[in-house]
Amino acid sequence: MTFLEALYGSQYQEIQQRGGDGGKGRLNANLFLSALLILALVALFLCCTRFIPGFNETVTRQSRKFFGGMSGKSTGKLLTIPLFFVVYQAIRATTGSEPNFRKRVEAFLAYPAETQKKANKKILLPFFVLLVLVIVLVIV
Repeated sequence: MTFLEALYGSQYQEIQQRGGDGGKGRLNANLFLSALLILALVALFLCCTRFIPGFNETVTRQSRKFFGGMSGKSTGKLLTIPLFFVVYQAIRATTGSEPNFRKRVEAFLAYPAETQKKANKKILLPFFVLLVLVIVLVIV
């Protein structure tokens, strides 16, 4: 089972079991995948600031020129919201399109029940690894 089959299939199955429209699993999966990609970009950025000499000073200098006296929190919100929208739209148009969603759900449902039960582990492991990496890079 691939990561995308686990993601889209488990979201579909979870909503379907609660009696809802399984197609809404596409939205949930696309949002989760968007958040995962943003988290990966944040981890990459933090790795660059940590391990590339002079990267942080260059970024800080350029952001002060571009954003003026805005705080880091405001700048982060200003950058993250449009970035999330762009990433979500790209995912929705490619990986998370309706035909791809149906294909991945059908592949997921073809797996035995034991394999399907492992889907959440397959999805959450990369998310928590990235989350711990970001937290460690921020703290250390």
